[in-house]
Order: sequence, then structure tokens, then C-alpha cells
Amino acid sequence: LTAQSLTSWSAVFRYLKAWNLFLLIIAGFGVLQVMGMDITGGTDKTSAFSGRLSLGTWLANNPNALGHTIAPAIPLSYLLFFWRGSAVGRLFLFPACFSLIAWCAWETQSKGSFLVGAGLTILLFVVGRPKWIQMLVLAVTLLVGVGGLQFMPRMEQMGNLRADDGVLGRLMAWEMAKTAMESNPTGVGWKQFIARIDWREGNKMFYDIPKATHSSYVQVGADLGKYGMFLWLLPLWSAIRATLSFKGQSDEEERCRRAALLLVVAYLASGWMINRQYHTEYFLIIGVAAAIQRLVVARSLALPGDAKAASEDEKEERVVEPADAWLAKPLTPQGELPVAPPQKKMWNRLTWFDLTMGAAMAWLAIEIWRYILKNL
Repeated sequence: LTAQSLTSWSAVFRYLKAWNLFLLIIAGFGVLQVMGMDITGGTDKTSAFSGRLSLGTWLANNPNALGHTIAPAIPLSYLLFFWRGSAVGRLFLFPACFSLIAWCAWETQSKGSFLVGAGLTILLFVVGRPKWIQMLVLAVTLLVGVGGLQFMPRMEQMGNLRADDGVLGRLMAWEMAKTAMESNPTGVGWKQFIARIDWREGNKMFYDIPKATHSSYVQVGADLGKYGMFLWLLPLWSAIRATLSFKGQSDEEERCRRAALLLVVAYLASGWMINRQYHTEYFLIIGVAAAIQRLVVARSLALPGDAKAASEDEKEERVVEPADAWLAKPLTPQGELPVAPPQKKMWNRLTWFDLTMGAAMAWLAIEIWRYILKNL
């Protein structure tokens, strides 16, 4: 439905702005709770997590989920309001969005969301930029960014993750999930895997305690197996290719392309730290990427005279002739058919290359999973 309904670049742009607005509303709920106005009833959740901000909603009922939910909002707001934007967007809208998101994210004290947010911000200034800018950004990141992260809440724990009880519990769950995946190539069943561990707190021993994997990749591997991992990642690879296979012909198109790519990368990165494998956003992200791909393919099939009508600069919608409409045009004075316009072949279906890339992503995810278990 998302791919079918977003039939113009302006519709895609409005869709992405609405996505960003909803992220800002979620962050606003968090900030209001910090100020004493608990709209979602999340105070008890926050107390249960030792003061780390959580909301009383199904999607953001723990600090890590809330942090990763809003992490893409800062770079997304930058693309929508600051990058080649108006004075109002640069001086008022983006600073307001940045302040709101940063405040909420700080209160979650989520180490993973800090890393994802920083990585997405760096991505903005690296992809599609001149080489000298890319080198400058990477140098500044290494010199300043890495040190700056140490001042974020709870980041000092990154130096000794083995001493973190939460990390130890996750590693135990990951080991059980790996065993389940290797024993069942097709997995144990959709939403069927639950890790159960024995845990000691002080002098008390707790047995058979359910423990979340806190990783979409690990959960998919255990539930659906290696083949399921491939099928889960293949549409995400397709979304990446759809947004990388062209360059926007206007600022609005380029904003849409970069914003969609940012959402895909954010989902893939956060997937290592939270369980979002079966949530609706997976389908919505792929849907908006598919809509962008259809717009690009439709433009490539239009005749040269129709290109202007297909662009967003046109305020009046016109019907674009099919690619073979030149056959119906009158004969030339010499009695010959007009020459068909040259067509640039656009990627519009899965190929062996895509299947290979999907398999490579699945293999890489499993290898990273094994490496973490072996070396962390």
C-alpha cells in the first residue's frame, strides 16, 4: 500500500516529513515526562530502569527502544530542514528538532543509540561528498568524535563490556540462539525462540529466566534459520540498491533519496541492539524505497518530451506516454518510422547479483554474530 500510494516525489517528501514528525512527537512525550507531565504513563517504567527515560507505550517501553527509535530523527531533520533549506528551516526548525531529540536521547542513557546516531550523522557528510570532505570528516571523527562520546552517559562502561551484567545476559541468549540456528537450518519457528538462563543476584539464584536477545539478527536467525535470515535481509538490500542506483534531479528528489537510505541504514544498525525484526517499520521502510524506485523507473521510460512533466517542478499533472508511444507517431516525410529515443536501462527486478548480495549480507551477519561471541 505504501509503494502504491506514493505516486509522486511530493507525496514521498510529505511521507518522510510525517515520519520525522512522529519521531519528534515521541521525543516530545519523553521530554514532557522529564518535565513532570507524564502523558504516556511511563514514570514507573523509568523508575524500573534506574531513572533511564522510558515511555508507557508498546514500542518505547524501555530506554534502549526509545533511544533507537528517535536516533534517526536528528540526521533526518537535517536533511528535511537544513540541507539546502530555507532560512526558517535552518535557523528555527532544525535547531528546535535537534534540541528536542538530543534532550530525550540524553535522558535514555542508551549507549547503542548514541553510537547509531553518531554513525548516521557521519554518514550524512561522507556519502556523495567530495573526497577531501570525506577525509576531513573521518579525521575529525577520529580526533574529536570518539573522545566526545566518552562524555555521554554510561559510555565509560564500553571499556569493559564483560563486567556489564546486561551484556553477559545477552551473550548467553546469543549463544543459545546460535545453537538453535545451527541445529535447525529453517529455525525453530516464527517468534518461537525464547532464551532461558539461570541468573544469580547476590545470594539468590534464579532459574529458567526468559532473556531477550536484544538483536533482530539473532532473533531472526533462531526463529527462521539461515534461510530466513537471507529472506529477511534481501528486501533491505533491495531498498539500499533502490536508493543508491540514481541521483536526484532536484533538491526534493535528493532529499527523498538520502532520507530513505538513512532510514534503511538506521534500521540495519539498530537491529544489532534491539528487537525490531517483525515490526511494521520494516515494511514501511521497504515500501518507501520501492515507491522511489518506481518513480525513477517510470521517468526512465518516459519520452524526452515527457521528462519535464514527470519532474516535481511541474505543478500540473500530465499523463506520461508509454515508452513505445513513438510507434504510433506519424511517418516521417521519407516514409520511415521515427527513431526510438535511447533508453537507459534501469534496475527494476531482482537479479542474480541481488540474490548474491542478500546471501552475502546474511553470511556477514552470521559471521559478525559468531565473532562477537568468540571475542567479546
